Amino acid sequence: MYLKMKNIIISGTPGCGKTSVAKEISNLIDVKIISLNELAVSDNFSFEYDTERKTFVVDFDIFLPYVLNRIEEIKQDKPTYLIIESHFSDIIPEKFIDYTFILRCDPDELFKRLEKKNYDIKKITENIQAEILGNCINYFIQKQMKSPIFEIDTTNITIETVARTIVEIIVENNNGENYKIGKVDWLEKLFEEDRLKEFFD
Repeated sequence: MYLKMKNIIISGTPGCGKTSVAKEISNLIDVKIISLNELAVSDNFSFEYDTERKTFVVDFDIFLPYVLNRIEEIKQDKPTYLIIESHFSDIIPEKFIDYTFILRCDPDELFKRLEKKNYDIKKITENIQAEILGNCINYFIQKQMKSPIFEIDTTNITIETVARTIVEIIVENNNGENYKIGKVDWLEKLFEEDRLKEFFD
């Protein structure tokens, strides 16, 4: 008997490991993956290029219906799991979400990761500020979702460990108590270290 496809959201600031984790999960279990960033660019939903931020601006009014249709198409193949990953995956309506995982990263480590991606200092700063403020998690909290939300600190653990943690929760019914939201707080950490001025003017 076919069980309903479970939609797994993986979100987080750029550099936290979303794409790598999704690919590693696909090595562990049978899943389909939608990378919203790749989809937006490959199918020309990026109608403008923000030269200041050096990124594409997506027209979500056109893009979202396309994504939802893509989800329905994948559902016809009857996979057990579908992963939707992106830092803007909060655009997905709650009725299409069964689990949400927000990947987090310590600002100091995130700086190193984004440097390796050749982000310029302005873009690095903006992303680190977003991570400190917990923007990705806040977007989902504001949706007042009934489906479970978890956050995983990827700072000092491998991609493989993050992937296995997610699989344990969605497949093996681990309750994920150690990953319930609210346990990662960079703002408090930096405040206690008197380092907020390093990241905010």
